[in-house]
Order: sequence, then C-alpha cells, then structure tokens
Amino acid sequence: MRSLSSSVWNALVIAGALAVASCSRGSEPPGDVESTRRPATPAVGGGPGVAAAVRSAPAPGVAVPDEELVDQDGAPVRLRELAEGRVLAVNFIFTTCTTICSPMTAIFGRLQAELGDALERDVRLVSISLDPATDTPERLKRYAEQFGRRPGWVFLTGSRERVGRVLDALGGRAPIKEQHTPVTLIGREAEGRWTRVDGIAPPARLAEEVRAFLSRGPSRNGSP
Repeated sequence: MRSLSSSVWNALVIAGALAVASCSRGSEPPGDVESTRRPATPAVGGGPGVAAAVRSAPAPGVAVPDEELVDQDGAPVRLRELAEGRVLAVNFIFTTCTTICSPMTAIFGRLQAELGDALERDVRLVSISLDPATDTPERLKRYAEQFGRRPGWVFLTGSRERVGRVLDALGGRAPIKEQHTPVTLIGREAEGRWTRVDGIAPPARLAEEVRAFLSRGPSRNGSP
C-alpha cells in the first residue's frame, strides 16, 4: 500500500480547505447543539491565507444501527460488531468526489500514525460511502490503497437502502452528495457518547478527540 508524500498530502488539505466554503454553504450543524469554537486551523503546508474553521460539539442522538454493510474486501460487516469494545472515528466520503473527500481521507491516513498501536486494538476508523451505487468494494479498495489504509481502518458500502439508513442514524446523509460538509464523528456506541467535529480537522486534532474518549475509558457498568 502506498502512503501519500507530504507535499501531495499538504496540497490535498489545502484544496479541501478552499472547497469547504462552497461545499458547506447553508449546511450548518443543528442549531440545538452548542458548538465549541477553537481558533481557525491553518491548512498543513501553510498555503497563503488558507485556513479552515474546526468546531467540535457533543452529538446527542447518534446511534450505530444494527445494519450489515460491505467492506473494501467485499466482506460483510455489521456496524455494531465493528463498534464493539472500541472508539469509532467515522467520516463520509465518495470516490468520485473532487473537493473535500481526498483531504478528509488523507487526514485519516495520517491519523493512523497518530494513533499508533491503539489503531484496531482500541480504535477503528470507518469511512462510509455517500455514493454506494458507484462505490463498489473493488473501487473502494483501490481508493483506500492510495491513502495507505492499514488494519483498523475500513471503507464501507452496500445497498442504497442500507447505506441510507446508516447515514440517517449517524447524521451523515447529504441530500446532494457533492454538497456534503466535512464531518467526523468520534464516540463509543456502548455508552452513547459522541462528538461531532465539523471542518477539515488535522490528524493531531482528531487524535486529541479520540484520546479524550480513551482516557475516560469504558463506562462504570462494564460496557466496552
């Protein structure tokens, strides 16, 4: 599997930051969730004047449905089994996307290194296709290989109906896929605790959010 060079990765993140304004217009997160604003995060590589606002907030109502999808190897995957005993970090992409999907996927590629041994053991990364009609397992596998996917990071597709139910449950559905916003969900399904990160968040920021869940550990009632 190939990993992206720093220059290519930086270019992708800059391109994604530039695309956010057009992709996210009119698509703010729900108004009843109080956002925690942090200073704008410059795109990696220091492109002149390029910055992306990153916001994180609790995400009440998120639940991993008991749906079976298919991974990049064509193997069936039940989402709740994927979440069992681990923190999940979930994003939403599609392989023909020309704006934010490559930067978001590249960030997950770098997040793998940030997580180190915790990847797969304690954390799983999940990228769900917004275009299941196009994104076959074979297509997803080729796409994933471009970003150095390792064990612990899965790309999921499936029937339009099943993927639609998953997107609805996780809050990732976009009426027009080309206008979806950069969103990452991080949480523990067994405890119903989730954080929504809006924006092109760099890998170090996402790792910080993941470690916040790891540091709290499992719930006191023994659930994973």
